[in-house]
This record gives sequence, C-alpha cells and structure tokens, in this order.
Amino acid sequence: MTTKPTINSTKEIKGARKGGRKEILTLELAKKIAEMVRRLPDAEVPVTWKNIEIHVKKKFRIAPKRNVLSTKRWAGRKLIWEAYEEACVVEKRLQRQTTSKYADSSRSVLRARITELEVKILSLQTELNATRERQYNELSVLWSRNTPLHQLLGDQQET
Repeated sequence: MTTKPTINSTKEIKGARKGGRKEILTLELAKKIAEMVRRLPDAEVPVTWKNIEIHVKKKFRIAPKRNVLSTKRWAGRKLIWEAYEEACVVEKRLQRQTTSKYADSSRSVLRARITELEVKILSLQTELNATRERQYNELSVLWSRNTPLHQLLGDQQET
C-alpha cells in the first residue's frame, strides 16, 4: 500500500517565509506590548487577557488573540507571557497591601477594637487638654509678673 504524496509532504520549507502576509507581531511591538502589560497594575486595570487584547487593539490598532500574544516566542522567550505573569504577581501584591487588616474578623471583634481605640483617643485628648492648661497657667504667670525677662532668665540660671 503506497500513499500518494501530498502537496504539504513534498514541499520543503527553508528559512523565512517568502509569501503570505507580513508578520504583524514583531519583536519591537512585542516589547512595547510587554511594557504596557507591566503598567496595568499601576493603572489599577485588572490584568486579564481580555483587557490586554482591548488595550492592544486601542493603542496599537491590531487585534491579536490571546493565543498569539501568549505563545509567540522571540529568541526562545515568551515576552508578553512573562510580562503577564509579572503583572499578575504585582496585582496580587497590591491587592494584599490594600485589603483591610481586619477584613476577616467578626463584627464583635471589630466593635471591641473600635471601642478600644475610642478609649485611647479620649485618654489622649484628656492628657492633651491637661498639658495645654498647665502651659497656659505657666505662661500667664510669666505675663503677669512685672519682672523683665532677662532677669527671670538670670534667676533660673542661678538656681
């Protein structure tokens, strides 16, 4: 049983493509896209392939799909995929930093913490008012004296 040679099996590909469409996703464009992807978390844009496709379409006026963006290699490296992974890590780190320290706590724990902080604020305000009152009294004593300031300073240095 012999098989008929098909066009694809007899055709040899040597070197670069000679016909067909020009390559749209070049190395230079891929570097620009990768840089844009790295900036997404800082701009508070969710890092998803859908958002990347939309932004690439708006900014560069090309519409490559996810499989092209994620699988295309230059010198053995997937530049856009690597940028996507880095952006995902940064996005997760930023989300952890912005979440509340007590986000998982129950209401009773949170109410207890609020009460604790309110008591602390009240005690600090009371202490501040007492300190202000003492300083005003000392200042009024200095103003009410008829003794010149340089003599008062001399009296304090002697004692």
